[in-house]
Amino acid sequence: MTGKPRKATLFEVVRMMSWALLGIRKSEEHDRFAVTPAQVVIVGIIAGAAFVGTLVSVVRFVTR
Repeated sequence: MTGKPRKATLFEVVRMMSWALLGIRKSEEHDRFAVTPAQVVIVGIIAGAAFVGTLVSVVRFVTR
C-alpha cells in the first residue's frame, strides 16, 4: 500500500481493541489505518467503564 494510511473510525478502533484483548492481531490491519493514542485511551476508558458497570449490575442483581 502506498501513501499514508487513513485515520481509523471509532468502529475500527473498537474492533481492533476487542481483538487485541483476546490476543488476536492481523498485521495487515496496521497498514490499513492509523490509530492515534487518544483514540485508544478514549475507547479504553469507555470499555473499562462499561465493564465495571456490568460487574456492578450483575452483583446487585445476584445479591437482591
